[in-house]
Amino acid sequence: MSEVYFFDYAKGENVLRGLDMLFQKSHLAEAIPRGGSVAIKLHMGELGNITYIRPIFATRVADLVKRAGGKPFVTDTTTLYQAERGTPEKYLATAAANGFVEQSIGAPIVIADEGDGGISVPLESRVEGCHLEAAKVAPRIYHADSLVVLSHFKGHDLTGFGGAIKNLAMGCVTKETKRAQHAVNAPVLDESLCDGCGNCVDVCRAQALTLVEGKPVRNEEACINCSDCLFNCPTGALRWPEGAKERLQVYLAHVASAVLKNFRGRVGFINFVQDVTPHCDCASPSGRPIVQDVGILASSDPVAIDKASLDLVDRAPVILSSLSASPPDLLGKMHHTDSLVQLRTGRKLGLGNLEYRLITL
Repeated sequence: MSEVYFFDYAKGENVLRGLDMLFQKSHLAEAIPRGGSVAIKLHMGELGNITYIRPIFATRVADLVKRAGGKPFVTDTTTLYQAERGTPEKYLATAAANGFVEQSIGAPIVIADEGDGGISVPLESRVEGCHLEAAKVAPRIYHADSLVVLSHFKGHDLTGFGGAIKNLAMGCVTKETKRAQHAVNAPVLDESLCDGCGNCVDVCRAQALTLVEGKPVRNEEACINCSDCLFNCPTGALRWPEGAKERLQVYLAHVASAVLKNFRGRVGFINFVQDVTPHCDCASPSGRPIVQDVGILASSDPVAIDKASLDLVDRAPVILSSLSASPPDLLGKMHHTDSLVQLRTGRKLGLGNLEYRLITL
């Protein structure tokens, strides 16, 4: 049974001191090699999003890493979709606008997939129908001596929730591997709903769509599986295939296992269960919070910390009056999927345990 340490916001104690306690009690400090480089991985927020992890938390974790003898840098990777984090230059500008600059964080801000030349890590064990053979990890993350994963726990349209596992699988890899994972949810067309407006063609930055006799036709080789077309379809004619959400979760768990291969015993996870919105930090806006802010968790087990976070959300008071879903797996039900698929797959791959002991500080 894995240990998950919990700083409960309900106690009304200083949050930064809570982070200090979590860092020590969860043995995260022991995963920091003295003099080694430490990648602090987090999502720095899409431009216009306001619920990403607060920069002060990244600053505090960077300070804690330095106290433990490590050399921190704050990092993330660029996006598939067309927005303000699609290139390293755009992402750095967005990060600065959102408060992530070296002068305030006390550590360099690094876009880890600059150049897109990933380190290929074979997937030696595969379960539940995963067809990926390898994952390409962003070089600057792969070559770090230690990894600290800060995750904002929230809902997600495709995976039910986004937490530590998704942060590893989508956030630590190159565009090529993001695309390979999203291939399982390439949108399909309901021609009866399509009015031939061409909006999907206009927004496709890969130029993978063309109108043929008033209907969009996709060039599969050119498509990068970003789903920009689906999000911008005014009639709802594009949708994700049946079962795609569960298949994507299977792929997430496999890619997360590839990322962690290089960090055995040198990785820790911190989940911020606050501002639990329906959608992820890529969305602007991401929706109104669903439940009251819960607290912060820390663990060396990504499966256990995500399961504990999910359970705490299920037990938290609901504050969104229009919410029709209910526990268990509140976030999964909101997005019409079983969001525990990623956790069960992770357990089969040896990523961690579904059973945990919650230790409240």
